[in-house]
Amino acid sequence: MKMLVSIICSLSILQAKTHPSPSDPQATEEVKILLKRLHDQSEKGIMIGHQDATAYGVGWKSGIGKSDIKEVCGDYPAVYGWDLGDIHLDQNLDGVSFSKMKRLIREADTRGGINTISMHLDHPISGRNAWDNTKVVGKLLPGGTANKKFLTTLDLVASFLADLKREDGSFIPVILRPFHEHSEQWPWWGLSHCEDGEFIALWRMTVNYLRLTKQLHHILYAISPQDVVDEKDYMEGYPGDDYVDIFGLDYYKIWKHRDVHKMGEALSMVAKLAHSHGKISALTETGIDKVPISNWWTERLLPALNHDKWSRKTAWALLWRNKSRGHHFGPYHGHPSAPDFTRFYDSELTIFEGQTGMPKVRAAQENLIKNQHCLSNVAKVVQQGKVIYHGAVNSTFPGDRPITDDTLFPIWSMTKPITSVAAMILHERGSFGLDDPVSKVIPQLSQLKVHNQKGTVEPIRREITFRDLLRHTSGVYGYDGSFHEEGTWKEIIELKNLAEMIDLLVKQPLKHHPGERYTYGMSTAILGRAIEIISGQDFASFLEKEIFHPLGMEETSFHLNKIDREQRFQPLFVKEKENFRRGTKAEDELYYQPGSALALGGEGLISNLRDYGRFCQMLVDRGRTRDGNKIISEETLSIMLSDQMGETPGFGGERSPNKLGLGFYVLENPELGVNGAPKGIYGWGGYHTTHFWIDPVNELYAIFLTRLYPTPSESLQIFRTAVYESLGP
Repeated sequence: MKMLVSIICSLSILQAKTHPSPSDPQATEEVKILLKRLHDQSEKGIMIGHQDATAYGVGWKSGIGKSDIKEVCGDYPAVYGWDLGDIHLDQNLDGVSFSKMKRLIREADTRGGINTISMHLDHPISGRNAWDNTKVVGKLLPGGTANKKFLTTLDLVASFLADLKREDGSFIPVILRPFHEHSEQWPWWGLSHCEDGEFIALWRMTVNYLRLTKQLHHILYAISPQDVVDEKDYMEGYPGDDYVDIFGLDYYKIWKHRDVHKMGEALSMVAKLAHSHGKISALTETGIDKVPISNWWTERLLPALNHDKWSRKTAWALLWRNKSRGHHFGPYHGHPSAPDFTRFYDSELTIFEGQTGMPKVRAAQENLIKNQHCLSNVAKVVQQGKVIYHGAVNSTFPGDRPITDDTLFPIWSMTKPITSVAAMILHERGSFGLDDPVSKVIPQLSQLKVHNQKGTVEPIRREITFRDLLRHTSGVYGYDGSFHEEGTWKEIIELKNLAEMIDLLVKQPLKHHPGERYTYGMSTAILGRAIEIISGQDFASFLEKEIFHPLGMEETSFHLNKIDREQRFQPLFVKEKENFRRGTKAEDELYYQPGSALALGGEGLISNLRDYGRFCQMLVDRGRTRDGNKIISEETLSIMLSDQMGETPGFGGERSPNKLGLGFYVLENPELGVNGAPKGIYGWGGYHTTHFWIDPVNELYAIFLTRLYPTPSESLQIFRTAVYESLGP
């Protein structure tokens, strides 16, 4: 009989749901995606998390883009822990303001991180902290004397959760641990301070209030007793499958080698229980204070996680917070255990944020550094408005700067698509025709000369049109010379405004007659001046009004103040004879001087990953903002993506996979691209190794940013190949 029972129990585990469903019947699509992601990720490895990871750390607070874990291993944790203790105040019990917490939750979600939230709620009657374990739970239940008062606290919790939204207005899915460590003595909700059934009733009341009364359906619920090692203790107080999505365990008893086996067994037990109920298992808190064992990560925690096939199904393991040198559970730069944490990071079992979405993309970024194609770099891939990959990989090269979400880059020729869209906004308003001569607004252009084969100059056969400027067939060059060599470019960077630029360029003979062939030069900068004259605004103001403000591109401009240059502007590296060296300020070439009116529409913008992503998303959405407002019409965008060259020579050559539109290359022959991209993707790149493309077929955009001259051809090919290999057929 015992053998039969054992067989039946084993079969029940094997026959449990392989793809768990949310306990909330009305769960949002985002919650369903998160739960599937947790399930799928648990088959590949264990995500590592950290409490308050980006809010503060050892020796710092409010550092933009900072994280102690990132400082040690180069990557953010994959899971973030937050707490709603003191929800009635401006900041929580650990000193994190709730407004800041919301922002950090959004940033983590944007990068692809997962957010978990615990609740050290104050004692509902005494008002003292959660550690006041005076018996109270019965009074909080319906009909109890403190029920209404407790519901006002849940109202504050609900208000916080309801404010967690993405840019498109959808809710950020979160994992809530309402009454964690209920197996312990310390909290007022602990089982030992409850009468029979009271804890279950409290849990169900809380979940129902958030779901039914507050209509919040973007939440997964995790139960998490502490340090329990057998099934009976674990299931005591279990509120039922309709109220729980994740079987968590808070476990801190892992000091000595003999503790490893016991913890591994506990994780295995929880994973089996979770599986039998169709749930996910997780190590919802862990660590040892101050990490006094230098190899604790690989000799204690890693073996416990790797105990057996069941412990390895743990979806994530979250380290408690880093408050100070005297109280921290994660490593920090310079801590004796930091080298061991790097080995822990390198384990095939552990997964960090940059490894969660598209590991091949992450590997490609790492290989670009390893193979000396570039240094620190960041990449982002967004499909159907959802981030599927967002990660920075930082080098350790002397003088290189770690990239954060706020890092600013000179995007150089990635300015051209923005200027082209700006021009086409005016075109669709009837301000000019594509084949109108630009001399209608810039009269000097009617007097241009052109070099001929005799070595002399002659009048142009026809005038430059707006189409010529948009497709680089004007014959204008302007890139001769350099910041340290005599020539037109050196003169241009010293000018004060675009009118002076026109005066200079019209003195230079064209490379060829307008429309004769493709010549990459300053055509788009001339287009910027035309926009100024047509609109009656300076070019920068036109971009702000028509593109930047509607898209929320708050960090994109032609100027760079002193603080941003020193703290946020990614340094340039130059590769000479297979070696990298730090670029000089002169090699930045453009000054980005505040107040300057030299807004070069082909070269001059500063931007960051977030802002340029908003421009890209507008293109994915066929010319509209995320809330549906038009930037440019779908019909106009279609014109921009049509072949504008025909038989006109000069762009790409016969073996080029791309055709040229107005402001973009467009992939015409994917079989020549050898990287898996479909026909119709379009984009552009920048002088200091920046790339983007839009994929209408897969409804995605991808951006790669680093700062290197000259641009290595491998950077785009390797990145794009990794993206499409990750997407699959």
